[in-house]
Amino acid sequence: MKVLITSNSFGKFDSKPRELMESLGWEVVGNRYHHIMNEEEMMGEVPGVDAIILGSDTVSKKVLEKADKLKIISRYGVGIDNIDLEEAKKRNIEVTITRNCNTEAVADYAIGLMLSVMRHISTVDKNLKAGTWQKETGINLCHKTVGVVGLGSIGRQVVKRLKGFDCKILGYDKFLDEAYCKENDITVMEPEEIFKKADIITLHVPGNPDGTPLVGEKELASMNKNTVLINTARASLVDEEALIEALAEHRIYGYGTDVFKGEPHINEKFENLDNVVLSPHTAAVSVEAINLMTNTAVDHILEYFGVKKGE
Repeated sequence: MKVLITSNSFGKFDSKPRELMESLGWEVVGNRYHHIMNEEEMMGEVPGVDAIILGSDTVSKKVLEKADKLKIISRYGVGIDNIDLEEAKKRNIEVTITRNCNTEAVADYAIGLMLSVMRHISTVDKNLKAGTWQKETGINLCHKTVGVVGLGSIGRQVVKRLKGFDCKILGYDKFLDEAYCKENDITVMEPEEIFKKADIITLHVPGNPDGTPLVGEKELASMNKNTVLINTARASLVDEEALIEALAEHRIYGYGTDVFKGEPHINEKFENLDNVVLSPHTAAVSVEAINLMTNTAVDHILEYFGVKKGE
């Protein structure tokens, strides 16, 4: 059996899951490109592969047409918008995700982006390393009104952390857990109202199926000049061009993001802005999260093929 691993962080801190597969006599191959593979590259990698441990690489209909032996896609992460699920279903290909493995890491990171944007940590760090001693006056996270759009596992962990900053929480979720909101003193609102009333807005929802942004020109116009927007979820949630214009004109305070359209490339207009903090899709990349995702991704393959650990 042949297993293709496309994620470059898989097994970085724990080699045992890969060694376990190899001990079963399986052929385990990695990502020879060492970057997120596009459609054409994936089409060349999948023939003869029985299982894929998939990062953010493209698995389109064309890719699946070349996957002549593929039985399972074990997603190394939770996002599945890079997979043609309908085509996978037609071909009886199992798709699994490493649910909740990076929850703590992403929640920590969202708070980090808030602090970095609001207190200009990245800016003063850059200036000081360049030899410039220049203080920047920021705004506090404490006591702010924070809109948490998406109250799933990550959103809930963000709420938990924000309580330590004595923040007022406005929340939204498509599948609302009213008991949870009541227990955690969350004021439930629709996103449109959150955009108007929150000092900080942090996004923790999947992208819209049709690709339309949750935050566009209209939503940005409803925010005030001290609003901070954080995105560790999906680039498609935000209209980047409209956002860049709002940031350039200082119609909102700042933006912290870990996701971009066309990754690994980013909109070059971001580079001219001093009120953004950018990171290369790294929110989920902690030692603990990587180890948990590595083991869980392999467990899903073992379970599919009926192999028990220790056998």
